[in-house]
Amino acid sequence: MQPVERIFLEHVQNKDELNPPQQKIANNLYHKYFEGDWMSSYGPKKRRIARSCAQYWVNNPPKYSELAAKILNDSDYIPSRDEYKQICECKEARNFLHPEEAEPLYPAGTLVKVSPGAAAYKKVLIGGGHHDFRGKLGVVIKIQKDERVFPSNPGVFLYYVLPQGKTEMLLFNEKDLTHVETNK
Repeated sequence: MQPVERIFLEHVQNKDELNPPQQKIANNLYHKYFEGDWMSSYGPKKRRIARSCAQYWVNNPPKYSELAAKILNDSDYIPSRDEYKQICECKEARNFLHPEEAEPLYPAGTLVKVSPGAAAYKKVLIGGGHHDFRGKLGVVIKIQKDERVFPSNPGVFLYYVLPQGKTEMLLFNEKDLTHVETNK
């Protein structure tokens, strides 16, 4: 629960009647935290999962890094049910929590784009010159599980991509690729 939410609840808890804006906020807080016993169901197991997922998101920014920092830095912080779902029940988190069940995000034959934020090492020497593939299109040809052991990226795949206009495949990390929609 956010500090401002705690302060609001402390402020209105002894009031006999709430004005309409206060009633709306109180209803929102009730649905956010108390409906369905979210607070009581958030026990040690969910806290451990949330902390593991938060560590993953801190190591793989920027998505959810602010929420992840709150979970890691404040031991009393309880995320809302929606926040918990965001960081612990998304596809990336499932792959992180259950790496043996992970499936590649981009199957062979998928049209992908190399992320503009991909590391500079994606500049490779081909045919005597350096080529920067950031922002370029390519097709996934082959996929392999990344066997290197890093605590922050289990279940990650490496992709052999044939860049547009090239005759040699290049190896990319899953986080350096994005799916491209094609018109059918």
